[in-house]
Amino acid sequence: MTIKTFQKVVRHMLILMDGSDYSERLLDCSIKIFHNSQDRFNGAFVEGISTGNLNQVFDSPEFLNSQYTRSEIIEKILHTNLHNSNEFIERFVHKCEELSLKTKVYLSGIELNEDLVNESQYNDLFVIGKDIFKKENINKQSFYSIETVLRNTKCPILLLSCEQVEFLNIILLYDGSNRSFEAIKLFMYLMADQMDNCNVILNIVVTENSNSQEKNIINYLKNYKQHFAINRVYPENYFSDLLVLLRDFSSFLLVTGVNRNEIIEDLIFNKNNSFFMDGKRSIFLG
Repeated sequence: MTIKTFQKVVRHMLILMDGSDYSERLLDCSIKIFHNSQDRFNGAFVEGISTGNLNQVFDSPEFLNSQYTRSEIIEKILHTNLHNSNEFIERFVHKCEELSLKTKVYLSGIELNEDLVNESQYNDLFVIGKDIFKKENINKQSFYSIETVLRNTKCPILLLSCEQVEFLNIILLYDGSNRSFEAIKLFMYLMADQMDNCNVILNIVVTENSNSQEKNIINYLKNYKQHFAINRVYPENYFSDLLVLLRDFSSFLLVTGVNRNEIIEDLIFNKNNSFFMDGKRSIFLG
């Protein structure tokens, strides 16, 4: 009997939405990937309305949660004349109601940075659409808030494109550290069913720790997939060698617990030129 035979998991996923058509497709895509009837989704609206002047609507926007209920916040926004307020908020709310999703509306950077990051420790996964990094009209405060969440969230992050509802190849990065193994273990807890129809490559960074633990991690992975490839790289060039390996795959999901900052910086500062911005390249950051 394998672990998968008796594993029963309720997964709580937080979807970052901005009210755009893209984020709606991202939500549909996520529900296709996580199709277990026990999966629970929450929606978080964090951008769009925040580009307006909230002082026209609220006396103290930074303390909204303590002043108003969620329904009062939405009601006020829907009846203002702020640019795009109806379009963004109403679409977000209606989409979530159609799918029976819990929703949260974050209207200020302070709320987002503090509340959403703190709440992340109670979620299993934070799904973020990569296209949010390419938006031309996103304001600096909203972008800073998204960067803060990426760097500080306390649960794994799945950076995804709505073009990719399946992953032909899954690459697991292991460097012998506890953090890299924890990322792999969290991935198995959340997404092990993706292993069934994918090519799986264990990319081992050769270190003293990875050498001593290689047999253990191989045996661990065999609980989920009997046959997979192993690729070894050396610490001096492992990230550049990893990118060379990834370029050979038309579609992949990279699972890593040790490259969060490099990948986030690539997405934020390179944007359209980022290696990981391609629609068929997704990343699970443990």
